[in-house]
Amino acid sequence: MEHSAYSQQVRAVYDAMAAAPADSWRPAYHLTPLSGTLGDPNGLCQWGDTFHIFYVTSPLACRTKERTPCVWGHYTTRDFVHYRRQPVALWPDDRRDRDGVYSGSALLRDGKLYLYYTGNVRHHGDFDYIHAGREQNVLRAESTDGVHFTGKTLLMTNEDFPAWVTQHVRDPQWVQQNGKLYMLLGARTQEDEGCALVYESEDGTRFRHVNTLRTEQPFGFMWECPDYAVVDGQPLLIACPQGIPHETYRFANPHQCGCFPVDGPLSGQTTLGDFISFDYGFDYYAARTLKADDGRVLLFGWMGMSEADYGCNPCARNGWDQALSLPRELHWVNGALRQIPLRELQALRSAPHTAEGARGFTAHSRRCELVLHVKPDTDLTLRLLEDARLCYRAGEGVLTLDAGTVCGAGRTVRRMKLPRLQTLDLYLDGSTLEVFVNEGEAVLTTRLFGRDDTVAAEPFAGTLEFYTMNAFVLEDADADPVS
Repeated sequence: MEHSAYSQQVRAVYDAMAAAPADSWRPAYHLTPLSGTLGDPNGLCQWGDTFHIFYVTSPLACRTKERTPCVWGHYTTRDFVHYRRQPVALWPDDRRDRDGVYSGSALLRDGKLYLYYTGNVRHHGDFDYIHAGREQNVLRAESTDGVHFTGKTLLMTNEDFPAWVTQHVRDPQWVQQNGKLYMLLGARTQEDEGCALVYESEDGTRFRHVNTLRTEQPFGFMWECPDYAVVDGQPLLIACPQGIPHETYRFANPHQCGCFPVDGPLSGQTTLGDFISFDYGFDYYAARTLKADDGRVLLFGWMGMSEADYGCNPCARNGWDQALSLPRELHWVNGALRQIPLRELQALRSAPHTAEGARGFTAHSRRCELVLHVKPDTDLTLRLLEDARLCYRAGEGVLTLDAGTVCGAGRTVRRMKLPRLQTLDLYLDGSTLEVFVNEGEAVLTTRLFGRDDTVAAEPFAGTLEFYTMNAFVLEDADADPVS
């Protein structure tokens, strides 16, 4: 697609959205697209004192039913409280990415920031777009300032991948291990089994296939968005398996997002442990990590779900849809994964209030944090917005999120096994809800679209803390988001 023509269309919709009235469904302390839809987080990195958060976005998506090419949007921050919306980083302006700039990652090397991504090309014709009709090209662009990217270079095409994989090979992710560079690519084999291809590179330009990561028994037909992180000494392979059979208490979404504990080097004999889900709610996918200079591993996810029955959200009528999740700090404690809210979020708290659970609690806010400390063997019921409910029944050991007929906008019920409930930390922001269970043992993420702003807890044994949450500060909000 010709860059200037597409950018003019994008500029027009961005200008229209900037002049649109305030939208109570739009989150205030989550990152959202100015216009259109938001997808996978990409290129997450820290360069000096600045964190870079790229993401797939389709600026025209909410204004047409036609397929529109995606671009890479870009936010930067130094403290996760003050943000800058940077110009579009990558456009589909090359024959090799004409149908969309798909997911990828960043590599800092020799004073430059390199972005590696999948260039999507869909040929017209009678194709299944699995075995034929699609190009999944690995491309690279570079920048000396972290904002303006040039010099697209084609690195790999479908012909460079093993013959035993389909044309579904995408989402390049850089990993550094033992002084070597590795690139992971999610793949679907000819036998419809998901895996991650491992390539070794000395210069970020030439690649050698050295390993394939897969489970002993097939686990889904495709693995998207692979990533790798060492969390408190435990290596983890992050992936989004597709095609997992649904169960009552897990794997309820169309596609999954989580990690496998890893035993062994990326380039050698490698064993993957049991899959760990990152989230038990309706809307969490395509998670990627950011390795901060202070040693923390931060997890970002797309607050959405492809191919879900609830599909298009009501806010799309207002010209935008979807958001990035709150960043999570990952920890590995006594052989188990823990995900806790980013500590910098505490700077957004205001108007603190504490109360005894026995009296119950009601507040009116669409942007708040509610922390509950629950005594053992206690039932709990929370009412959120119009008709959403979060309930724990100690006798059953089950936590249930009922999105409600109005709030759910097509979402129904999610359940998870929970032998004991000790704490809940809820973040409500416009049309987003994230619930951290037992200091990060589990998380539930969903969108909610009620018009009411009631947040209430029925009487329970325990205590609670309530905070109003301030909005992110968007600096240079009037800056040109296109170029």
